[in-house]
Amino acid sequence: MVKPVKIAFGCLCVLLAGCKEFPNPFAGDKVLARVGERTLLMGEVTSIFTPGLTPSDSVKLLESYVDMWVKKQLKVQEAERMLGGAQRDIDRMVEDYRNSLLSFKIDQYYVDRELDTLFTDGDIRQYYDLHRSDFVLDRPIVRGVIVRIPATYRQQAKLKELMRSAKETDRQDFLDICQKNDFELKEFPAWTEWAEFVSPLPVRRSGGAVEPKRGEIAEYADDGFRYLVLVTDYLGVGQANPVERVREVIRRVLFNQRKSEIIRRYEDSIYRAAVEDDRIVINTGK
Repeated sequence: MVKPVKIAFGCLCVLLAGCKEFPNPFAGDKVLARVGERTLLMGEVTSIFTPGLTPSDSVKLLESYVDMWVKKQLKVQEAERMLGGAQRDIDRMVEDYRNSLLSFKIDQYYVDRELDTLFTDGDIRQYYDLHRSDFVLDRPIVRGVIVRIPATYRQQAKLKELMRSAKETDRQDFLDICQKNDFELKEFPAWTEWAEFVSPLPVRRSGGAVEPKRGEIAEYADDGFRYLVLVTDYLGVGQANPVERVREVIRRVLFNQRKSEIIRRYEDSIYRAAVEDDRIVINTGK
């Protein structure tokens, strides 16, 4: 086994010595190594080399590759000798894997060719309305505003009035006051879990949050500051999760539905074609 490898390496050195660009000195059927009945040919190793390798680096790379190939073949032959009784199971596993891989590849071919990945707001809303019970909240969510002000701030009543107002001009005045006085303002325009919403507040939190009153301002005090909390929207446990929070989940569901439908259609198509061509024989034993 060692002698053919050495001879091949000698030939390789000669070929590489006069080949600066390293075009492809490995084409052919010269045997690089042999283990039992299995052989490794020069033409099988071309893919391991890259342009720019020096002759000495190429030889080292080839030596390493051949060494690993020989050891792998020895292990395979040893396994075949010792585990001969399990060979049929291994062959069946390999065949099952091959068939599964081919089936996956052909499925992917048709899916890539036919799948429409565009989902409109109408598509998403329609699915949501039909499956609203699948999107039940297991914890409260909220939208609102929290602002921290000094306990000595004299314009608290005015600030609260602006904070509660639905008018755009009042909202802008509220934001201007917060910015001018450097108040710490946290806005939650998107639905946020209740536990995260109340995390900045100086209160003991527990697992069972009580539903707040919408539009009313709650107050908390801590270390010379007051926290004004306005909840604009609240949804409790057992209510439907808003569609905007489950949009991506619905997209994935619709994607998988379309994918499954494409696969089902082409499976039915090739089945009908095989029946028409008399390429299927089924014996159920009935």
